Amino acid sequence: DKILLDAPCSGMGVIARDPSVKLQRSIKDIQRSAHLQKQLLLSAIDMVDAHSKTGGVVVYSTCSITVFENEEVVDYALNKRYVKVV
Repeated sequence: DKILLDAPCSGMGVIARDPSVKLQRSIKDIQRSAHLQKQLLLSAIDMVDAHSKTGGVVVYSTCSITVFENEEVVDYALNKRYVKVV
């Protein structure tokens, strides 16, 4: 089982191409995105079969560079599910 989760995000990683993104996003927007990303990541983890040949693989991706939407989301999943980062 393999899942690619290209999660919806705040878009903070595209500021170099579109500087208006920085002005259009608030901390609330980033928090909302992170909350949704946590839910989606846990759902993706729950959908893969740990007993499959690959052991189940989830690839998590965003176009954001914020810690809230990347490291904190992954840390959240690591604390909520028995998974590892490879």
